[in-house]
Amino acid sequence: MSEKILVVSKELLQANNACFQGFKAGPDHVLWNLFAENGVFMERDQMEQDPSYKQLIVYLVLRYKNRVFLYQRIKATGEKRLLDQYSFGLGGHINPVSSVSFRKLITYNLNRELKEEVVFPGYYSYGFLGFLNDEQTEVGKYHLGLVFLISCLSDEITVREKNKIQGTLIPVSQLDDYRPYLESWSCLLLPQVTNILS
Repeated sequence: MSEKILVVSKELLQANNACFQGFKAGPDHVLWNLFAENGVFMERDQMEQDPSYKQLIVYLVLRYKNRVFLYQRIKATGEKRLLDQYSFGLGGHINPVSSVSFRKLITYNLNRELKEEVVFPGYYSYGFLGFLNDEQTEVGKYHLGLVFLISCLSDEITVREKNKIQGTLIPVSQLDDYRPYLESWSCLLLPQVTNILS
């Protein structure tokens, strides 16, 4: 059975002057309302071949104090286009949840993505940072990111699928050293994260 994912028409985004390149900070109620009112669930396999839609992605930046969780996709990764690249954002599609508000839909998928990708003890909090869009890369053409900062109470963060990704916490001051090896979304988000956590 194919996975259903939340998408929005790129034509609709363009018609509402909601297309942009790079990172758009802060809550944009026009965009949120557009997603809530016009987002539809489609088959993932179909959407991966259809650039007329944007797949909405929760993009999670994990931090412990002034350190950020940096990871690298290795040989068994499902996203071969990003193989060996580094990222400080964990990305996941938004799947359907029955009879919930749009806000709860996003929150549910945020929590699910965290549980699927990483393990850490204790509670965490989260806050919305903004939106990511990159029309200049093959992966970016199909996706639009909803960026959240996840604040962990412990530095004991480990990945679940060790055959797909490997990661560790690094001081935010060292992130720029990885710029040549970062996937495009992390590059676009780097100034914002550095500014917040420095």
